[in-house]
Parts: sequence; C-alpha cells; structure tokens
Amino acid sequence: MTLIPSVDVEGSRAVKRVKGLRGTGLVLGDPVEAAEKIYALGYRAVHLVDLDSAGRRRPRSYALRLIRALSCGIGFEEVEYGGGVGSREAVSDVASAGASRIIIGSAWLRDPGFAAEASEEARAHGSVILLAAEEDRDGFLLSRGWTRRTPLRVEDAVRTARDCGAGVFYTQVWREGLLEGPCGWRAEHVRSISRGLTLIYSGGVSCDADVELLESLGFDGVVAGMAFYTGRLTVERWARSG
Repeated sequence: MTLIPSVDVEGSRAVKRVKGLRGTGLVLGDPVEAAEKIYALGYRAVHLVDLDSAGRRRPRSYALRLIRALSCGIGFEEVEYGGGVGSREAVSDVASAGASRIIIGSAWLRDPGFAAEASEEARAHGSVILLAAEEDRDGFLLSRGWTRRTPLRVEDAVRTARDCGAGVFYTQVWREGLLEGPCGWRAEHVRSISRGLTLIYSGGVSCDADVELLESLGFDGVVAGMAFYTGRLTVERWARSG
C-alpha cells in the first residue's frame, strides 16, 4: 500500500478544497514547491489534479507542464494525474508528459466505451488508466468536477474497469477535506467487489489509523491531502510506503 500526497491546482496555486467547493480549505502556494517538499520527505508518488481542467476534453497546457516538472524535474517515480482527460489525444498528451496513472472521470461516465479506448492508448505509453468512481452520500457517482450526479454507481465503475483492464479511483466525496475519516463499511464493500483490480482511495483521511484501516482492507494506494498538510499524519512513517 502506498500513501500518495495530493497536489490540487486551481489557477496556478496548490489548494485543498473541502468537498470540492471553490474558496474553501487551504491555499498552499506554488504547486511545484509543494511537490518538492513532498519529495524531500521521502515520497516518490504524488497525486496531481488540475481542478480547472475538470470536465474538459483536454487538460490545460499548464497542467502538462506541471506533470513534466513533477516526473522529469523533481523525479517522482509515480505521477497520478486527473483533470481534463476526455479524449484519446488527452490520454496521449498526459502519458507523454510523464503520468504513470491517468484518472478519467466525466468522459467514461458520459460514454463508458471510452474507457477501453483510453486504456489502449495509455498502455501504448506504459501508463495505466484509473476510472474515477467519485460517489456522493447516496452512492451515486458524480461528474464534471463533482457538480453533476449520474445514475451510475461504484459497481458500474468496477464492471467497466474489469472489461477494459483499468483500475478504479474511489472517492467518498461527501467526506473530502473534512478530516472525518472514511466510511469504513462502504470502503470495505468497494474493495470486496474490486478484487484483482488496482484500487486507490481518496476522501476524508484524517490520521494514521485511517490509513491503517484502508491498508488492512487491501487498498493499493491512499491519497492524503488535508491530513497531510495539517500535520495529522506521521509523514515519516508513510514515506516510501508500498
């Protein structure tokens, strides 16, 4: 299991929003400087999201420059990227920039057939696709930067991922940024139906015990943002985890 610190970008600043709402949470400054601090602590995987690219077919050129800075400049071994990956060309651009895991959300929710196309393109570059399964409190998946509810559920993401050789990026959106910890039984259910798939967790991680729980459930990676930046995790313990 790998703990993956997150760098979320709004404009040209690193931020940590609460439940994805603009203007909430923390402003962390320059994204590259934030990533350099993460690397200096011993972490070799990072989760990068360009919030301004969410829902678009192509990411901003600024996002591609950030991917290159993190992978080639700083030297992260794994760069997990999400935001604006809505076409085969976008998958190619992001993979070529250095992203090893590429999250697609709105595009596969709008057209599940795109997942297979994206996975094929990612594999050609040595990268892996993760299907975003970002659920609300009622269990429905959200799209377009968490602003629209779809009729799909996590089970649909798992089924589609199995069919196309992708993994799943699972987020409990209603807990994001609140430092309340994950909903354990729902996380356990998602892991139970996702055996054999790469599964990454995000949403509400608040302390070492939360990471331990998710590790015990068998998640392959856990993204930490607010807890990481507010000193609630023993960061030295989880560096080079996995």
